[in-house]
Amino acid sequence: MNRNTTAVTPLISPADIARESDAFPTLIGEDIILARACGSTETHAAGEMLFSVGQRPVDFFVIVSGRVEILDTSCETVRVIVQHGPGSMLGDINLFLGRPAIASCRVLETLEVIRLTVEQVRRLLVRSAVLNEKWINAILRRRELMDITGFEGLRVIGDRHDPATLRLREFMHRNGVAHRWIDSADSSHLDLINCMKPAVVDYPAIAWGHEVLLQNPTVRELATRIGIAHVIEDEVFDTVIIGSGPAGLGAAVYAASEGLRTLVLDRLGPGGQAGSSSRIENFVGFPAGISGRDLAMRSYVQALKFGATFSAPVSVMNVQRGADDLLSITTDDGSTIRTRTAIVATGVSYRNLRVRGLPELRGAGVYYSATQVEALLCEHQPVHIIGAGNSAGQAAMYLSRFSDHVNLIVRGGDLRKSMSSYLSERVEVNPRIHLRMHHELRAIEGVDQLEKVHLENTITGQTTIETSAGIFIFIGATPCTDFLGDEICKDAKGFLLAGAESANCGSWPLTTRQPCTLETSMPGLFVAGDCRSSTAKRVAFAVGDGALAVNCVHDYLGTYA
Repeated sequence: MNRNTTAVTPLISPADIARESDAFPTLIGEDIILARACGSTETHAAGEMLFSVGQRPVDFFVIVSGRVEILDTSCETVRVIVQHGPGSMLGDINLFLGRPAIASCRVLETLEVIRLTVEQVRRLLVRSAVLNEKWINAILRRRELMDITGFEGLRVIGDRHDPATLRLREFMHRNGVAHRWIDSADSSHLDLINCMKPAVVDYPAIAWGHEVLLQNPTVRELATRIGIAHVIEDEVFDTVIIGSGPAGLGAAVYAASEGLRTLVLDRLGPGGQAGSSSRIENFVGFPAGISGRDLAMRSYVQALKFGATFSAPVSVMNVQRGADDLLSITTDDGSTIRTRTAIVATGVSYRNLRVRGLPELRGAGVYYSATQVEALLCEHQPVHIIGAGNSAGQAAMYLSRFSDHVNLIVRGGDLRKSMSSYLSERVEVNPRIHLRMHHELRAIEGVDQLEKVHLENTITGQTTIETSAGIFIFIGATPCTDFLGDEICKDAKGFLLAGAESANCGSWPLTTRQPCTLETSMPGLFVAGDCRSSTAKRVAFAVGDGALAVNCVHDYLGTYA
């Protein structure tokens, strides 16, 4: 590191540390003894770097004596984020993920630390429920504090209306990668962009500070560069979970915690459709509600703690059962993964409206999720949400924090028919949300980006043309099951049949037994969540379905005592 540290006062002060006991717990007595029993003790002199940005892998540390400072090198000047002393834990979720370090650590005073690898941390957390609570709470809360301190992380440089820029930002958001978006079309950013080395000639670009790492990368190239994509080992897994929405994450937690060798594949990252929900208020255990992204991240960390392996972006192209009863999963990069069982938890996608021009403007004003990524693109501008279910209502509430003119376009005349009562009441009294009952989207205007929408009042037949910065579509649901062949039974809408329904569809190949409750017409292939036929499309149901699928896996493998 060749830049001077300019922030002498840490961004997180000792007073902040005292106030944030969850983020900065102090280990004493028995905690230190347990950590020492699992890890190895070492000393470092003042001025040494304990770890540096980009280092991989990075271990966890417990400070026995001495002091260190954590440095942010992602912006123009090196800043001290926080200083740690005796009893502090050093580490981040990146240890469990195998990603590079996003900050550096410099020794201030002669240091004695206990170093713990990821496997040693897992062993420690199993041995001590107290340390488990402290460690996991600290990991989650520190990630939240990064936003408060203004930590930039990676820089995404690209035009706000460029779908390629949006795809990269959505991928990073879903996978919890700290980043800052720099709009290349904004002239106020010109000086900053001109300082980049090498010069940016192909947008969008990914940079760390002034160093350009990638120019116009694919999502896979980005994932490989920042350590999200993993080379999957040539081994036989106990179960491979396809999809990491609530059902897939629920299955991952239970499978990994019960000793199954578990791999989770997803085309984008943890969360599924629920990951784009601004607030889920009917999920048990969270009376104040929780955002879909927070719920996904907590489940993600929980599964990682138990040893589940995640890889994204990965699209599954086919699943086949061999003569040895193993399943072969073919992915979009041509790889083949072997597993004893698999759980399909791919969920559903929102249906497209049959309005000319919508597919061409996807990502340039037409969106199918409403996270911070999309909301910032439409800040202080009118937006239109199409739909009347909970997802549409949650999107309207969230976007109303960014715009004072959120139009909720509802085809029917009664919001309560398809939306939870608490949410419909909240939508109706929000002064920033304008309910447009008995309306439908008929046309749009825009060449490279959305400009206007044409709305028809289906009672009067009158059409209005309105300016819009974004159309957010939340209508209907189509199961993401096209990758499965015809030998796997589906209902008329493409949802997977399971249990007795799969036995009765005529394709069940075994005479020695009937399929398990969530087993498809392919033995060893199970289904959970929204892509299963006849399920309630609710987050809690999906999580429970994931757990039940693991129960079926155990029955199939004979791994329950």
